Parts: sequence; C-alpha cells; structure tokens
Amino acid sequence: MKKSCKLIALMCVFVVLVTCIALTACKNDTSKKVVRISTTTSVNDSGLMEYLRPAFERETGYTWEISSAGTGAAIAAATYGNADVILVHSKKSEEEFVQGGYSYVVSGYKAERVSFMHNFFVLVGPSSDPAGVKDVKATSGTTVRDAFAAIAETESKFISRGDKSGTHNKEWTLWPASVGLTDNNVANIPDAIKSWYISKGQGMGACLLAAEDETAYVLTDTATFLSYKNNADGDRLPDLEILWEEDDSMKNTYSILCVNKDAPFVSSVTGQALPQGSVAIDTEAAEVFLRWMTSESASALIAQYGMAEYGERLFMLDSGYKVE
Repeated sequence: MKKSCKLIALMCVFVVLVTCIALTACKNDTSKKVVRISTTTSVNDSGLMEYLRPAFERETGYTWEISSAGTGAAIAAATYGNADVILVHSKKSEEEFVQGGYSYVVSGYKAERVSFMHNFFVLVGPSSDPAGVKDVKATSGTTVRDAFAAIAETESKFISRGDKSGTHNKEWTLWPASVGLTDNNVANIPDAIKSWYISKGQGMGACLLAAEDETAYVLTDTATFLSYKNNADGDRLPDLEILWEEDDSMKNTYSILCVNKDAPFVSSVTGQALPQGSVAIDTEAAEVFLRWMTSESASALIAQYGMAEYGERLFMLDSGYKVE
C-alpha cells in the first residue's frame, strides 16, 4: 500500500513538473510580439534582415515574420491583409498603394512612403560579354539604355525577373522601343524576342543563378549580386561580372510603408472586398519596426553591412523623411 501511495505521489509530482515546463515553454514562445513584414526578394536574398534581426529583437522585444516576393506580390500581400508593414523598392507601385488608401503617415514622419536607404541596380553578364556592353560603356556619352540596346541588337540572352518586382519594373523601362516591351506584363512579350529574352517569374537569387547557367545578362541590385558572388559556400556566380554600375539613373531606393488598418482589403482568392473590420493589422508593431529601422542603432548596423564580407557597404542611408 505504501509503495502504491509513493508511486502515485511521484506520478503527481511528475505531472506537475511537466505542466510547469510546458507552461514555461508556451510563455517563452509568446514572450515576443510579432510584426508581419512583406518585403522583396532582393532585400531578403541580400541577408540584411537576418543580420538585423538579433538587434531588433533585443532592442524592441518584438520579433518578425518575413514573407518575401517581388515587389508586386509583396504589395499585393498587404492589400489582402497579410502584412503589417511592407519594405519594397518600386516608387510607382508604392504610390499606387498609398493612393489606394493602404498606408498612412506615421507621427514624426513626412509621408506614407519612408524612403530610408538605397543601393544601385547593376547590369551583370558573362565574362565573354557577347553584346559588347564593355565597349558601349567605354564610349563617351553612352547610358545604360545603350547597353540594353546592344543586348537586343545582338540577341544575346537576357534573364528577366518577370514578376512585376521593383527590379522588373526598372528593367522594362530600359529597353529601346524596337524591342516591343511596352509594359511589364509578361503576357505581352513579343514572340520575336522570346528566343533570347527569358522571363523567369522568379526572385533575384534564382535569376542570378539562371543567368550564370544560361551565359546571360541580368539586371540585379548590388547587394544581392555581391552576396551571391562572395557567398560563404564560395562564388556561386563565377562567370558573371558587373558590366554597368552605380549610374545615377540606376539608383534603387527602398521604402517602408505601414499598412492602414482601415484599408479596403480584398480577398486573395476572389479579389472581392473584405468586410470592414475583418482584417487584423497590428499598427503598433508596424510602427515599432519603422521607428527601429530608421533609428540610430539600425542605421549604424546598415551602414556597416557588407564591409567585413565584401569590403563595401551594400546599402546607403538616406535622410530627410522625418519631421524636424
């Protein structure tokens, strides 16, 4: 009888301990509030967000959930109510997002679009340079548009994002009218160029790897290119090199926009308007993210990102977006 009582007592103690451990684990799992971020593959593929995460969590008590896609898809996710804040790089698309009522001006900032950092778009291509882009660049008075014209004239392979991302939006503005790319709608690609113009519908990293495999040209951003070129696992792009860089017309600006909780959200399935109040947007979390990303602490980290690994900064800081 005594043995039975001891056994029951031990079992009770065991159950209590397991319950306490479980409750502690649950408490730890929810100890950090979460901000949902919809961003571009170029930001995510550069490694910047994972680099910043520890400091963000330590200094704010928040963590983040990141969904990355081309700018078009990243912005669309916010219109479905699937993000509290977006970090993207396509001015026209961002302005349309604001005009649609999907963002708002956060106290202390001048506008809905907080353009806080930039890098540059660059044209990269194979070392053999079949289109002669290096010769074009060496000619006085030429621009990157002349380089794209040379690619088209020689029908050299070109990898396009084809995903309505900020990079894709920039790319299609650089082609000469003779190519026939009048907009970024992949359904409108002329048959005459499909033998050399390859629309992938994929992120930046995947398109860089495709360009390497296809001995093709591709428009990318400096951060993603360098992170793949000087990867911890070795050079993933041994044959690709930057052929046109840091032209003022190729500035690539990144903006943060907090999502308006009263925005006219739509269904991701039907495209129909969702009932008012049916979407939960955490504006407090979004504003915490915005304020931290534009803080002195984050700015110092961003300013140093890339120096140790690549010998150069991958993102340059901008200013003038706060109310003085």
